[in-house]
Amino acid sequence: MRRLLAPMAALALFAVGQAQAADPVTINFWHYQTSNREDLTRTIDDFMAKNPDIKVREQFKDNNNLATEVQAAALAGRAPDVAQLLSRLTIGLVMNTKPVALDSGPDKGAFLKNVAPNFLTIGTYQGHPYAVPHSFGTPIVYYNKDLFRAAGLDPQKPPRTWQEMRELARQIKTNTGKHGLFVSTGGRDVGPQQMIVNTGADMLSADFSRATFATPDAIASMQLWQDMAVTDKSLAVFTERENTSLFMAGQIGMMVTSVASFQGAKRSTEGVFELGIGHYPTWNDKPRRVPNSGAALMVFSQDEKRREATFRFLAYLMQPEVSNRWAVESGYLPIAPGAQQAEVIKQAVAKEPRWGVAVAQMDDLVATARWPGSRVVEIQIVLENMVQALWQGKAPASELVPAAEAEISRLIAQGS
Repeated sequence: MRRLLAPMAALALFAVGQAQAADPVTINFWHYQTSNREDLTRTIDDFMAKNPDIKVREQFKDNNNLATEVQAAALAGRAPDVAQLLSRLTIGLVMNTKPVALDSGPDKGAFLKNVAPNFLTIGTYQGHPYAVPHSFGTPIVYYNKDLFRAAGLDPQKPPRTWQEMRELARQIKTNTGKHGLFVSTGGRDVGPQQMIVNTGADMLSADFSRATFATPDAIASMQLWQDMAVTDKSLAVFTERENTSLFMAGQIGMMVTSVASFQGAKRSTEGVFELGIGHYPTWNDKPRRVPNSGAALMVFSQDEKRREATFRFLAYLMQPEVSNRWAVESGYLPIAPGAQQAEVIKQAVAKEPRWGVAVAQMDDLVATARWPGSRVVEIQIVLENMVQALWQGKAPASELVPAAEAEISRLIAQGS
């Protein structure tokens, strides 16, 4: 009997060893998706079904704290393998957390060919890609066709330029008594960035060393914003949450915010008013040029096996059929080159032409300002305070905009 026990024990140990060898590599994925979490989970499940040797453990984090948590975790040596982070924070995170360059993997980042070039530049720093787009948005005009009719405006003609936007907002205010417009600031600095860059200005120098946005046209765009708030009183200047609720309730004529809000706006306004969608207005006759909103994925894996598994996960997410499906389900922009011509995108646009307005703006997308150094939040607050001062009429844009530019340059120099 004892002679039998030894071989049986050896076999048992061998079986345990085999089971342990077959255990999947687990990677941790932090993200901030809420309304789209079910779609994201389904995509992750599809990946794991096709890659049984990898397990993706997804974890929701509050978007307001996610970057801070990633930075703290990285300093403690326990960062997630991959995280979804606002793209305007990527350069600061590269400087402060040392993420993995996406072209350092076994295939040298071959999967990045599945990303449109103007989207890919958003995650590039000093010639290397550190972030790949995942949930990108572009600003569009949401408008209340019923209020347009009540104000004597053509409900089929949203504003084409910011100058037209001001005039339509003024007419809505005069003829209906309701606010004409709400412009989302998008987390402190997105709204002013979009207006400024759309005039042809750049927020930062090419080497990220200083702010460069106080151009004559940019100052004029900020003055227009002030004039709508102070002179015309057509701009709603309540909190972001209050303005959004008022628009959905039919109390504001137009709302400028990301396409990421489209699915929610469509649901919220159904039965309340007829929702129209228009392109982000141009500045005079200049070509449309809009910084992206939304998030990119960054890799922090220090373990070789988890890093390789993470690259495989990203390669899967970047496959055009996967990224196009995610765009249709979530309402974010598709990111693949030529995605506008993909059959699934064309079918989705034919079914919902209003979403197609955002898809048509893909080629107009430019990189959002990626604030460098360690004082990113303070930089964002400078722009937030500039906007508040404009809305309150504390000083003209000709004073406030150059002052904000100088302060941001000072903060960059101190935080580098």
